[in-house]
Amino acid sequence: MRRSSCVLLLVALAACHVSRTSSNASSWHEAAQERALAAANGRLLLVGGGLDDDTRSVYELLLEAPAGQSPHVVVATAATGPEDVEATDKSEALRAWSPTTKVSVVRRATSTADTVATLQTATSVFFTGGDQKRITERYRPSGAPTPEFAALLAVLARGGIVGGGSAGCAMMGEQMLLGGRSAQALGVPDTSGDGEPSPIGPRLGWGMGFLPGLLTDSHFFERDRIGRLAAALRQGPDRLGLGVGEDAAVLVELASRTLVGVTPSESLFVDGTFAQREGSVLFGLRARLLGQGERLAIAPLGAAAPPRLPDAPGRQVPVVEPGQNRQLASWRLFRHAMVPGSGVHELRCDGFTVRAMPAGDGVVFELVAGTTLAEPR
Repeated sequence: MRRSSCVLLLVALAACHVSRTSSNASSWHEAAQERALAAANGRLLLVGGGLDDDTRSVYELLLEAPAGQSPHVVVATAATGPEDVEATDKSEALRAWSPTTKVSVVRRATSTADTVATLQTATSVFFTGGDQKRITERYRPSGAPTPEFAALLAVLARGGIVGGGSAGCAMMGEQMLLGGRSAQALGVPDTSGDGEPSPIGPRLGWGMGFLPGLLTDSHFFERDRIGRLAAALRQGPDRLGLGVGEDAAVLVELASRTLVGVTPSESLFVDGTFAQREGSVLFGLRARLLGQGERLAIAPLGAAAPPRLPDAPGRQVPVVEPGQNRQLASWRLFRHAMVPGSGVHELRCDGFTVRAMPAGDGVVFELVAGTTLAEPR
């Protein structure tokens, strides 16, 4: 698609709001497909949180510019509570890598006119962490397109990058996780007695819609978020998900809908196409770890339902305090289970157990709700 045609399409999309609750579901999917087509020249950069200033591979991507364009990085702080500290931190980190590159900041209070004007020359945009609802409320409330949203799509149409860390990673899909713990997402009541009990089931809302068909989550291994992602995929409509760990990053090539690992810290691609619930067990799930330099299509990992795991107890993955390498038990479970012939591995988390075993070049796994860290399965 020619650049002028992309811009005209983006303007048309900004003038039309298709509601998720509309009876004409095909219109909603068509609108998502049109946005994907318009943005296909660009890339998305998903960072799971805790981005270190010395993560060269991430900053080099943000500082790239398409041919014929001068680098201009825009830091968007809408998700962050106290915005000034994060704006300064990310701006200075970018300038440390490239002192001459233009770096701008847009905040929640930045006017529509000024935000759009800043984005018109942006080659990359990076959303800082905080609360992803603040991003969508500011730029795509209830799924409605805005001039700012159209300007962000135009960055992608020009071949640029839209990225984000933590909340800026979680908001990428057509729908997004709003928060909550894995146990409650799996249906386990909150018995902590601390304040209001957490809602039961996955908490989902409108995302920014840059990446239709893929549900993203951040701080993934560090906060044992596999349960809430799997529960959300079983509920649908998205059946594919990506959990990105801290100081991990994944590049999404929109034209080919391909994931590319950017950092040594890994992320987890999850396929819930055949997910089913039977009593306390959520099963029929596949997954594959994605490391630096690895490529993976955003597509189901198998054409048929995966086998059930054997009932016999598996090898327990111990829960230990993380070291500075942040390789937590949740990550170790899937890394062990990726080894062919290694059998079933189990990890008891707070309120649920994860069981996984090798299958092809990935794993098959299931979640058992209601178990605790102190009791065996």
